[in-house]
Amino acid sequence: MIKKLTLETFKNFRRADLFLGPFTLLVGTNASGKSNIRDAFRFLHGLSRGYNLADIMGEKWIEGGVLQWRGIRGGTREAVFQGSDSFTLTVDFDINDKGQLRDAQYQIKVNVGTNGAPPRVSAERLVVNGRGSYIFESSSGDNEALDPQEIMVQLRKEAQKGFVGPSFPFPNNQPIISQIPESKKVKLAIIKEFCREALSAFSSMRFLDLSPDQMRIPSLPGQKILGDRGENLSSVLQAICSDDKNKQSLVQWIKELTPMDAVDFEFPPDQTGKILVSLVEQGGRRISAYSASDGTLRFLAMIAALIGPEPAKFYFFEELENGIHPTRLHLLMQLIESKTVHGSIQVVASSHSPQLLAILSPSSLRHTSLVFRLENDTEARIKGIWDIPNAKEVIGKQDIAKLLSSGWLEDAVAFTAGEGLPS
Repeated sequence: MIKKLTLETFKNFRRADLFLGPFTLLVGTNASGKSNIRDAFRFLHGLSRGYNLADIMGEKWIEGGVLQWRGIRGGTREAVFQGSDSFTLTVDFDINDKGQLRDAQYQIKVNVGTNGAPPRVSAERLVVNGRGSYIFESSSGDNEALDPQEIMVQLRKEAQKGFVGPSFPFPNNQPIISQIPESKKVKLAIIKEFCREALSAFSSMRFLDLSPDQMRIPSLPGQKILGDRGENLSSVLQAICSDDKNKQSLVQWIKELTPMDAVDFEFPPDQTGKILVSLVEQGGRRISAYSASDGTLRFLAMIAALIGPEPAKFYFFEELENGIHPTRLHLLMQLIESKTVHGSIQVVASSHSPQLLAILSPSSLRHTSLVFRLENDTEARIKGIWDIPNAKEVIGKQDIAKLLSSGWLEDAVAFTAGEGLPS
């Protein structure tokens, strides 16, 4: 599980820490920086796919002119805080060490390039608790003999045992962590294995920004991965329904989350063999995805993502409440919290909904953060709700939804920065 994300001169963050739990909610006004946090996670996901920095920041096209990866919003020009030429991302997470979970930290500093130069890695390191000072560490340094397109990488160091591994130059246009597993230079299997394990922590990520139009497009049976826009919804639901227990769970959730009296799902094929889901109600009425409401489709997609045959380990939901009736939000929270409580799935979601705060469990509220900017300041900041001075006492006496909608939370953090008393 990812425990902490630190952003330094990234987008509109000068420096900020985001602490994460099984379910982490981000609240704040428009343009506060919530989507920039999503971009930071997408950067980590991009490096896990073996892309170079230009592909991660820009776009990745494959043979046949197919777009495989959409880059980070704003490209390299808007990736850094004002006046900076580089950004640093640091992530603290659990790593698997021969069946034992250890604390690990990965950090990468990227120089975004100026005057048409490509982005490059200027520093990078992986540390695993109990496994020496570092697994690998790199810095461009002042080595005059080093090619400008390379970076020197020092392999594993165990200070207590006096062991320091060899160092090698690596191309600096791609994150080192994704180069080491395939490198013939690196002979120590343990270094490759830790890099693979770290990459796996970032590879199983999904960033759902659901589109009803995409969810209404038929898909072929066997396509079991839900697209970020909701593509393949029908075939993912069909795969869920192939197991009676999962099907009954799906039916129960759709009954709870919508006013529909659904009892079954059907997947009639068209002339091309593609299928489109239809919900069957108690009286035999059938509602296809074509005529189902946007909210119903969003519910189905979220359920499919969380209980489908190939769930991701990490989901980022943009504006979680979109298309969901306020009276059903508490059921959606129950679904997410029930699927994240055991730690096998982690969810980060952004929201503008004050009502969402009011229905969070105490555990989820402890992992809710306010993303904000002070008046007349472009810098984005992150503050855990519980870390706002007097927040626990005030929330215990007042409706937290009203505190958010009235702007009290922003006023309170502004007060701590010397901006005046919260009203």
